[in-house]
Parts: sequence; C-alpha cells; structure tokens
Amino acid sequence: MNHLTVGIFHDDPLSRELGKKNTESDIVMCSRKIENNIFTFMYPVEDRLSPKSQIISSVDAAIVTFSGMTRELGETLVMLDSVGLSKGIAVTSPYATTDQIATLTKDTTARSFSVENRDTVKILDLLKNYQPERNTTSPTVVVVDHSFSVKGVGEVILGFIKRGVVRKYDKLTLLPANKEVIVRSIQMQDEEFDEAEAGSRVGLAMKGATVEEMKRGSMLCAPDDVRTGSTVKLSFKKSPFYSDDVKEGVFHATVGMQTLPITITEKSDTSIVIESEKPIVYLEQDTFLILDLNAKKVRIMGKAHAVKT
Repeated sequence: MNHLTVGIFHDDPLSRELGKKNTESDIVMCSRKIENNIFTFMYPVEDRLSPKSQIISSVDAAIVTFSGMTRELGETLVMLDSVGLSKGIAVTSPYATTDQIATLTKDTTARSFSVENRDTVKILDLLKNYQPERNTTSPTVVVVDHSFSVKGVGEVILGFIKRGVVRKYDKLTLLPANKEVIVRSIQMQDEEFDEAEAGSRVGLAMKGATVEEMKRGSMLCAPDDVRTGSTVKLSFKKSPFYSDDVKEGVFHATVGMQTLPITITEKSDTSIVIESEKPIVYLEQDTFLILDLNAKKVRIMGKAHAVKT
C-alpha cells in the first residue's frame, strides 16, 4: 500500500473535495483510499502560521493554490523551500497564470512543482505517481498529531510513522514524557492491523501514558533513538526574505509537529543557541523553522539543524 501525506495551502475546500474529513482542530485532516493508494490531506485552519509550519514540516508533498499575492502565500513558499520540499502541485487561478507562478517560485523548491488547473481528477492521478522512499529498517519513530480518550478503548493517539515498523504490543518510549508505553492496537482507515510501516498514518490505542502526556509533537520511539532537551545549538541560515536582524530574544520554533516558544540566547553568523521551558523532541536530521510571530512582513526568520554532538 502506498501512503502519501499532502499539505494543502490557500484552498481549504480542495482538501474536502479530494478526501473525507477525519479530524479537525487547528489542523483539518481528510483521507481517501484509491486502489493501492491511501492519501492523507492536511490544511491549517485560517492559514495560521504555527499549524501551517507543522504541516509543512511533516508532509511528503504539497498542493498550493495561487489564489492571491499575499504575505501568507509568500510565507508558504519560504517554508516549503526551507524544508526542501520539491514534490507538489501549483494550482492556477484567475489571479495567477502559469508564467506568474513560474516567476514567484523561481528561487524556491516549488519551481519543480507541476503547474495544473484546479482539476481534482488530474490532481489525484498525479499524486498516485508520488512514491517517496521509506525507511522501514531503522528503529521505530511515530510522531503524534492528536490524542484523545475513547470510551471502552482508552487513550488513543493519531500520528505518522516516520520510520520503522509499529507492531501490536510493541513497547516504546514516549518522549518528552520519558515513559514506557505499549501499543494495544493499530488502526488504519477504520480497519485493525497487526503492524504498520513508515509513511502510514495510524490510530494507536496506547497503555502507559495519559492523553496530555501524548500531545501533539510527542514521539513514540526506541529508547535513546530520539534527541530531547531544553537547550539546543543549531546551525542557522537566515531567510533572505526576513527583513529584520536576527537577535537574541523570544521567538518560536517549529520542528516536526511541535511549535514552542524559544529564547535565542546566543547567536553568530552561522549558528544560534535556543532554550525552551519545555523539552524539544527531534531527530538529528530534522529541520527547525525559526519564527518571529511579531514580524510585520515575512515571519520566517530562517532554518536550522541541530549541531552534531
């Protein structure tokens, strides 16, 4: 089964046309199964920056409708470029022709997006051909996007298997809570499974932690396989579209499905040190998006990666 997670930006109705709504919070998720393909579509409610950055940090591909030349569209393109996302579809509109889209995306990874009219049949056909490489041999990592209690079932998480394979009755470590948890059952598309592999979006009934401890951004993993800490040194590259100087102070950072207030305590031309009141959970290769929510123009300060220790 081919699993594909797709972010949809600046065209909320398109997500509901492509799939059936499953989950709604500040992120709306829809899904669709076609032949050997399972698609998960996500979009941020009201185009809010924090959930949008979480989606962009987590998807395999993106669909961007060029519905107006706005700051929000510019920020979407900057974030897609920051995480290196080059698979996707640029949808034309009365406000943007193919040539205009090419001009807007020429200095970003979105320049490689397929430019299409708003045709859901054609879009789904194109998505069927996207088959990202999956790492099913490394230790398991599951990134949580929602958690809740179900009467008669107990605590349930919804999330994406980032790598490895999850099996029923697996014992995993929940971070940052640092608790051992047990996978009681696995569901995909309302069906029960004994295992699920990297790329899948799953519902897992869990034992050993509370819903609050398994909130968005938490990871289920093998012990010592994921990094966590409240102080992180990062190699940093400022976005050319961020107009202010990067300075010490309070900002936000998104890595994976978590967005946290952080304080930049040290900075140089190529690195920063960030501190957070709550532990930050991340994989060594993850991209950090550094955000200035108070910026008057583009709010993406730049991208960063943890310095190897």
